[in-house]
Amino acid sequence: MLDARYSEERAMKNLKWACIFALCLIFLMGCAGNTPLAKFVREGGLEAKGLINLASASSGARVIASEDNPDHPASTLINGITSSDNWDQGEGWELKYEGQFARGGYLGYGVEDPMLAMERGPDEAFDPGDPAWRGLRMQTRWGGSVNTALGWVIVELPEEKTVNRAIIYTVDSGKYPSAKFGVSDLMLQYWSGSANSWVVVERLGKGIGQTGNTIQDNKSGVMTLRFQPVRTSRMRFVVRWTNDSRGYERGYYTYASGTIRLVEIEIYGYEREEVDEEEAVPVTVVQDANRIAEIEIVIDNYVDGYNRRNTDVLMASISPDYSKDGETRSDLRKRMEVIFAKYERVKLELQNVEVRLTDKGATATSTYTSQYETAGESPPINASGVLIFQLSDATGNWKITRIDSQ
Repeated sequence: MLDARYSEERAMKNLKWACIFALCLIFLMGCAGNTPLAKFVREGGLEAKGLINLASASSGARVIASEDNPDHPASTLINGITSSDNWDQGEGWELKYEGQFARGGYLGYGVEDPMLAMERGPDEAFDPGDPAWRGLRMQTRWGGSVNTALGWVIVELPEEKTVNRAIIYTVDSGKYPSAKFGVSDLMLQYWSGSANSWVVVERLGKGIGQTGNTIQDNKSGVMTLRFQPVRTSRMRFVVRWTNDSRGYERGYYTYASGTIRLVEIEIYGYEREEVDEEEAVPVTVVQDANRIAEIEIVIDNYVDGYNRRNTDVLMASISPDYSKDGETRSDLRKRMEVIFAKYERVKLELQNVEVRLTDKGATATSTYTSQYETAGESPPINASGVLIFQLSDATGNWKITRIDSQ
């Protein structure tokens, strides 16, 4: 009897401790889910994996910005302060932008229109070897300088490192909430010396709606980018839009105004490592990654023009050689003008865009949903299916040559 009673009491005690352990585990998991990312990082979440922040002034990193601001210098982006509380005291980098702007445009390797560069004389100030703005600014025959980014920050490491994660802090406080004042669209690139080009990182763990390698429509104060490991000494953070940016038209040209507000940038990688030279990424792979990134942004630009009912923005993605069942580029423009005039609101959304490079160009396939609304009381018209974009870079930049739907 005593043995049986002892066994029963022991079993009850074990059950009690098991329940307490389970409740503690649930509590800890709940706390972890609510722990700020910065705290997680600093308490060993990344360091436990051998990763450290390489983008710090104390480790020898330095920052170069598209334009500095003495009141909000770019140097504060690597000083270790991630809070926005002292924004009004000069903490963080701020840059106001206003000018001609091609949202969604991307020129890849080039700096400007190659035909215009050929027409320029040797006495004119232009350095095609300067990589700072490469792929983000173009000169046109009629519109002058056109930016495809509001601005950028380049973080230079003291030496080449293998990195695979970045954490970007945009302004976010009670006075300056990120949903109103923060960075919205951001692209991260690394410099490839072998390809002599900036290459967009290959993101991992993309969230819902983030099918490409860029961050879009961000409302949070902290942006995390996990990506395939790359070995580099320079990374470029390209700001393409902010939550206070506004686009507007002046005649035939598109302009934009907005303010970049970044607080801190962290780049995580390995301080010490064994480097296997045989694992270096071939130049062809780097070039293909660039091409795919350019194509994705051309498609984004097409969708942006479509949803804004802006024929000029939409047609900027269309090749002069566009042709589909007898329809020319001019015919497509007229058809889109009729659609935009007929409907008060149009909405096109692409999901799971897949780009495939071919010998003759590229093909981008995506599922889609669309909606058309008129000013009257008629219900909206909905459609869905698959869109197939054919593209070519025969003109020097990727353009859409045909669009099919299924």
